[in-house]
Amino acid sequence: MLGIPTAFIRHLDIARPEEILWVAERMRRTLIEVLGRAEGEALYTMDWLEQRVRYHLNGERCLGAVFISSLPDGCRLGYTIVRQELDGLGLFSTTYVERSWRRQGVAQALLQRGEEWMRQQGLRQAVTYTADHNLKLQKLYLARGYLLEAAENGFVRLQREL
Repeated sequence: MLGIPTAFIRHLDIARPEEILWVAERMRRTLIEVLGRAEGEALYTMDWLEQRVRYHLNGERCLGAVFISSLPDGCRLGYTIVRQELDGLGLFSTTYVERSWRRQGVAQALLQRGEEWMRQQGLRQAVTYTADHNLKLQKLYLARGYLLEAAENGFVRLQREL
C-alpha cells in the first residue's frame, strides 16, 4: 500500500496521448539521472521514447503493460513499464517516481503491481537491468528480495523468483 492512502495504480490510458508523452518525458528524466544530462538527452529522441511507450501497449507486438500511480485529482506520481521477454522472464523495463513523491512507498507499490501482472501472465521470474552506479534503484529492488549480479557494459542485473 502506498504511503499516501488516496493514491492508486492503474493502466496507462492509451486514448490519452498526454499520458504517453508524460511517461516518455519521465523516461528521458530517468536517463538523465542515471547517465548525466549530455548522454541521457542524446541517447534517444523524444519520438523514439513515445514510440517505445506505445510498443508496450500494442498487444500484437509486445505482451506488456504501463502502470501509473496517481491521485484521484489526476496528479501522476510515477510509472513502471513491464513486459514478457522471449526467454519467459518478466522485465521491468523502467520505473520512475516524481522527486517530490519519492521515499513514500510509490515505487514499492508500482513494483508490487508489476510483479502481480507478471504472475497473471504465468511468469515465474522478474528481472531488471540498471547501471552499476545506480545505487538507489538497486537498493529498491534488493529490499524486495531481488538478487544482484554483474551484467555486461557497466550494468547489473536484479532478479527474483515470483
